[in-house]
Amino acid sequence: MKRYLSKKIIMNVTAALAFGLVSTGGATVFAAEADSSASEHMLDETVVTATRTPNKELKTDANVTVITGRDIERRHYTDLTQVLRDVPGVTVNQYAPAGYNNSTNFYINGSEHVVILIDGVRQNYAGGLGASLASAMKDLSGIDRVEVLHGSASTLYGSDAKGGVINIITKKAQGMKTTLGVGYGSYGRQLYSVANEGGSNGWDWRVTYRKDKSSDFKDAHGNKTPSKLDADSVNVHLGKDLSKASYLALNFRSYKDSDHYQARHEMAYPVNKGNYDHFDGNMIWNVQIDDSTKNQMSIARSKYDYDLLTFGPWNPPTGQPYDFSVWTWKFSDQFDKQLGDHLLTAGFEFTKDATTIKNGGAVSIDDRTLINRSFYLQDQWSILPTLKLTAGVRHDSNSAFGSHNSPSVSLGYDIDPLTHAYVSYSEYFITPTPNQLYAPIYGNTNLKPESGNTKEIGIARDFGRGLSLTASYFKRHSKNRIGYHPMTYQNINVGDEDAHGWSLQLAKRVDSHWRTRIGYTQTHVGKTEQRGVNIDGYLPRDQWNIGVDYRNRAFDSSLLVRGMVGRSGAVRGEFPADNYWVVDLSMNYQVADATKVYLKANNIFDQFYAERSNVRYGSPGEWWTAPGRSFMVGVEQSF
Repeated sequence: MKRYLSKKIIMNVTAALAFGLVSTGGATVFAAEADSSASEHMLDETVVTATRTPNKELKTDANVTVITGRDIERRHYTDLTQVLRDVPGVTVNQYAPAGYNNSTNFYINGSEHVVILIDGVRQNYAGGLGASLASAMKDLSGIDRVEVLHGSASTLYGSDAKGGVINIITKKAQGMKTTLGVGYGSYGRQLYSVANEGGSNGWDWRVTYRKDKSSDFKDAHGNKTPSKLDADSVNVHLGKDLSKASYLALNFRSYKDSDHYQARHEMAYPVNKGNYDHFDGNMIWNVQIDDSTKNQMSIARSKYDYDLLTFGPWNPPTGQPYDFSVWTWKFSDQFDKQLGDHLLTAGFEFTKDATTIKNGGAVSIDDRTLINRSFYLQDQWSILPTLKLTAGVRHDSNSAFGSHNSPSVSLGYDIDPLTHAYVSYSEYFITPTPNQLYAPIYGNTNLKPESGNTKEIGIARDFGRGLSLTASYFKRHSKNRIGYHPMTYQNINVGDEDAHGWSLQLAKRVDSHWRTRIGYTQTHVGKTEQRGVNIDGYLPRDQWNIGVDYRNRAFDSSLLVRGMVGRSGAVRGEFPADNYWVVDLSMNYQVADATKVYLKANNIFDQFYAERSNVRYGSPGEWWTAPGRSFMVGVEQSF
């Protein structure tokens, strides 16, 4: 009865929000309102990810979602996975808020191949599908915006950009300030933070430290789940204006944790334990050579290291140790030149990954090195004031898999000053990771690279008076898709794979206080020769993201609703539910100029669900359940 009432309430809330969004939008579009805030346009952000050059969001030939720093503050996200859960079309698969932080996957357009950037510097490494956002950046208050590019972008970003790109863009310090933060919540959640920022004589800096702790939690059915997290993170930024046209930035990020967490089927065994250690240091140098020419160069050094001790029916009684580490060197240089109606972008990237894997004390990979050199060239040609053709090509030379070219082309047209439509075609090339090639049991040295192409069409419309619409459709074909053998679980090329889907996003600024938004995404991933549909059951067929923001002077609040419908893995009992709706609420109150208090309520209706499961192994109940209803309160004090 409780579950029925909860679902009924959720559906009613969802319907009300959707109706309110559409109805208020229609009324506002055709009415003459005096409210200046309601006359503002919604698609006015400047984005850089789609083309590696600044473009207005409305004029971009791609589906891009922008989460601003103000959005992050208003909704009081505690990590980047929470940010991305509220982005339409992004599916998050995480073991739990506490535990296995290195094992969070993100799917965009039905693909787990997603490139993660911080200020344009690649965070992915050769040992896995992507870097963990759990450790990529904990200093959320230092983020200017997060740009999420939906769709293949391999021409500009290389391997792993099949599904899309997540670009985290940090902000410059505006003044001297020190901020202390303390938060407490359900299930032993503790959050402590200190940040200092400032600027003087061309220098700017920001230094932050954060401590995260949590313990065992209960799911929506009252089942206690062993869970623990004890994490420390440090972020350091130092920047210097070398001249009016030259800026140099040094960045350092470190994240360490000790965690454990168990799946439902593992409860009869000792708790799995893990330790994760990540650091990244980089230098970024931007130079405006003249009015039409600029250059950006970056050098980065990073390390990802984690060790696990896992127990279960397939492991020895003493547990199965697994140690993974990868050291990475990255160098990139990008040159932009405006020549009349042409904006030329040329770049070079060099990546060197050295990976070591130990399994049960035996070394299966010892400092295995992969080197990739890339060149890319892109031309944005303004054929007419309303018509732009963008074409590019990338050449990758990989030490293990040879050379490959990845071309792309798009055509964008301004139907009118507030309406933009585009069509695009792009190809991608994905090399197997060291894990996929050499890991014990699951590795396969005979793997072939995956390749394919993506076609996309989209439209964006700013109706004015705070109402905007974006819509897109994609179709993708993959050759030699890398996946798992259904019986041996070894990495294999499962065959060709077709996928398609469409998305719709509406946003409405009702007045100076209220903003609403609704996003809907439908994704279909087809069968392959060696495996079933839908990326092993992780992807929902339909995904809903609905939100309402309210602001009145010192008070902010956000209601967020996300729905996952039609996930195939649950049909076989490998997820607790194939359909679920989760509702979160956040509230912030500015007590004084320097003091803010906040409240977060997650999973208000106590939904029983899981994001991640061992669906590949085919046994029911092998999921990592999510926490039930939880709360967190905190205070931030600035000096």
